[in-house]
Amino acid sequence: MLISLLPITAFYSKWYQSLIKSVFIITNLIPLFFNVLDVGYYRFQLKRTTADFFKFVTVGDDLKNTLPKIIADFWYLLLLFFVLAFLFVKAYNKIKVQRPAMNISYKWFHWLGIPICVGVIIIAARGGTQLKPISILSAAKYTSAQNVSLVLNTPFSIIKTLGKEEFSDVRFFSDDEIEKIYNPVHHYKSDSSFKNLNVVMLIMESFSKEYIGYFNKGNGYTPFLDSLITQSLVCTNAYANGKRSIEGIPAIVSGIPAMMNTSYITSTYNGNKINSLPLLLKDKKYSTAFYHGGNNGTMGFDSYTKMAGYQKYIGRNEYPGTDYDGDWGVYDEPFMQFFCNDISKMKQPFHASLFSLSSHHPYSIPAQYKNVFKEGTMPIHKTVLYADFALKQFFISAKEKEWYNNTLFVITADHTGPSDNIQYQTKTGVYSIPVIYYMPSENLKGIYANTTQQADIVPSVLQYLNYKEPFKFYGNSIFDSTSNHFAVNYIDGIYQFIEDNNVVHFDGETVIGCYTLKDAHTLSEANSNSLSCLQSEKKLKAFIQDFNGSMISNRLTDTTEQKKSSLIN
Repeated sequence: MLISLLPITAFYSKWYQSLIKSVFIITNLIPLFFNVLDVGYYRFQLKRTTADFFKFVTVGDDLKNTLPKIIADFWYLLLLFFVLAFLFVKAYNKIKVQRPAMNISYKWFHWLGIPICVGVIIIAARGGTQLKPISILSAAKYTSAQNVSLVLNTPFSIIKTLGKEEFSDVRFFSDDEIEKIYNPVHHYKSDSSFKNLNVVMLIMESFSKEYIGYFNKGNGYTPFLDSLITQSLVCTNAYANGKRSIEGIPAIVSGIPAMMNTSYITSTYNGNKINSLPLLLKDKKYSTAFYHGGNNGTMGFDSYTKMAGYQKYIGRNEYPGTDYDGDWGVYDEPFMQFFCNDISKMKQPFHASLFSLSSHHPYSIPAQYKNVFKEGTMPIHKTVLYADFALKQFFISAKEKEWYNNTLFVITADHTGPSDNIQYQTKTGVYSIPVIYYMPSENLKGIYANTTQQADIVPSVLQYLNYKEPFKFYGNSIFDSTSNHFAVNYIDGIYQFIEDNNVVHFDGETVIGCYTLKDAHTLSEANSNSLSCLQSEKKLKAFIQDFNGSMISNRLTDTTEQKKSSLIN
């Protein structure tokens, strides 16, 4: 715009017009590309692409390994971009620039017009003359939280999140007040001795609650998991704390929910001291390992798990076979068998986590199973069936191991996957996942119907083990009847707080909606001034204040300042 405004003689030369054309086309085709990219990418993350995308794709070799398959699956988006780019250039070429009579009055008029034009451009770019420019949060003023992404556009979302990777140190309450509202310090007292149980965590890629027959009147793609649930303690109202794997793993292992656009692993806070299950079990002499069949370096998981205290990270590099899916890593079935045999070599008690991968786009399964599993209504359904089969084979093998009966199994998902069921496309439904606790030798069975989240898993495991030391963690044990049971997540600049039948949407300054959660995740408008809504709002604000402050000041593990008033059993 600026170089088009300058009233210089060279403006009408061929080289200067070529410069203007090149700058205009390049600077517009780049954001056009990202808008088209989001046509495909949105269905996986359910938000507009933000600046952390560039960090995400440069962590490890994921982009290099998967780019050919992505292009093959989404070729129509590439075609759409080139068609739009062609039309864009063709339209620009229709502009004809003619030299006017360059008299003195015209030049003075042109020079005086420049600051006016620049002023109009600046006002338009910032969205008006108000004190603060419009931001991602501004979209929430014009629609429901469910449809914020429709109001936004991708280049705007990227620009507005560039360099915005820091938490705000908000102060909704005084220190004395916040301790009475929310406290992340836990101290589970028990007369029983610590249980030296093995803990095996199975994190299933994109295993939405939507895909599991047990939760959907038998309509699902997980026959084995459905049968295992009947012998387990199953959480029927469980939610993910993020929408991507890079957000789900820290939430599950370290109780760090995704509370900003940038994931914890790629944020400026990734060097903070954190708590995690392996770190808290370290004093109990546990052997620990994290297994992921993906290419080493994928999403920085190898580095993160080391920070989280796992003694070993086992990825595709350490896998002895050649069962490569051609994209992400090792197929689930052979890798789970390797996992079963490898943890049998670990000294007990041990804690081992496995993160599956076959139910991730591009949804590959081994050639010998191409015609074994039925097609569903979406490509992911067939790979969910395969992953469920791999899980079944794992448990068949595990039952033969001497450590099996002394092991607590936790099965959950890293996040939800694509959806074709409208009840799972709501603001709460897009986070609905399974959380299952299975103990072969103990009577750990039944239904837990209260709200729970990924960040609750570690506190729940620790209380079940009769862990007696105080620790700070942004989740609550499902076995703790004195705790507030809720789930929190964040997307498109909006915090969502789910507690019992209340759902609060908060933009960081103002509550933009309070709802009653009904069956099938449908939300009905509630009175924002009702007692229950005001209480949920208060708890959410306290959670944000404590979490942000602890992240900023590197106090995620500090139990001293709040220990005296912790919510204790």
